[in-house]
Amino acid sequence: LVGGLGIMLLVVAVLPLLGLGGVQLYKAETPGPMKDARLTPRIAETARGLWAVYFVLSAVCLLAYWGAGMSWADAFMHMCTTMGLGGFSSHDASFGYWNSPLLEAVAVLFMGLAGISFARYFIVWRARSLRSLVRDQEVRAYVGVLLAASVLLTLVLIANGSQPTLLDDVRAAVFHVVSLATTTGYAAQDYARWPVFAPVFLLSLGCYVSCAGSTGGGIKMVRMILLFKRAKRELVRAVHPSIVNPVTLGRTVIAPQVMASVVAFMLIYIAVLVGLTMLMLLSELDIVTAFSAVVATLNNIGPGLGSVGPAANFGVLNDFQTWICIVAMWMGRLELLAVMVLLAPEFWRK
Repeated sequence: LVGGLGIMLLVVAVLPLLGLGGVQLYKAETPGPMKDARLTPRIAETARGLWAVYFVLSAVCLLAYWGAGMSWADAFMHMCTTMGLGGFSSHDASFGYWNSPLLEAVAVLFMGLAGISFARYFIVWRARSLRSLVRDQEVRAYVGVLLAASVLLTLVLIANGSQPTLLDDVRAAVFHVVSLATTTGYAAQDYARWPVFAPVFLLSLGCYVSCAGSTGGGIKMVRMILLFKRAKRELVRAVHPSIVNPVTLGRTVIAPQVMASVVAFMLIYIAVLVGLTMLMLLSELDIVTAFSAVVATLNNIGPGLGSVGPAANFGVLNDFQTWICIVAMWMGRLELLAVMVLLAPEFWRK
């Protein structure tokens, strides 16, 4: 719950007596162009509205898990870690404990919903129309990537023959694509035993697929869209230097300061990823475990590869390596720019 919509937004809404600068924190925690489009006139009202949507969906998720066969205790635990995209399970085998297609389907549905911006649900509720959700470019890209990744992984599993039937191939592919792409991290089986492409592909999805304003971690889909469009624009300008070709998202022209914040985020993200990985390597950890552990923690995915794969845990790491992962999780959960704002002396002086 703490990381659901950003602890900074929560503080602005619930603990206003702290006197922190709400606008600065709101803009740092809200990725992409969303920061320039408040849903209500006051940030605190916006935050309360988003949390209301969050808790309504959580209640429905709880009932769905219970109806699909979980006990109330398990249903509550998994509701919290599904809607928050945390991925923690009350059983060591995660969803493999139940081996239930119905429970996996419920998890896929609500993980998928939690990976979409809660601001979109708030707008849908206020407008009493799904139009804004269906037309949103980020949502369309998010759904498209999940579908394409599921199809690709299904084909890989079919070619490898790792599942008994075609239906099992589809079931395993869809569940793990949605779980890892949304940075939830549930597992129904040890996918590290699949063809080597599969676990690396799944881990990479967790770096960017979740939507801005969702409970997921990583770079966020909207930033990837804007970076792709910026790169495309530069290629066009290299051929046609005098062309006027602004970066747009839907019908909105992206302001230069928003684009600058996206580029700044990516530079900080890459620097932190490389820096923490190098620190892990200094501690004599193998490259696969070191890099995947940083990727998994910085993006809040959960399982990595190698010694911290889906059938293992981070208990194999020493104290130094564990502290690096703690720092990575903290920075990734709070959004890197929000962390930079908190560390900036200028923010506290204001």
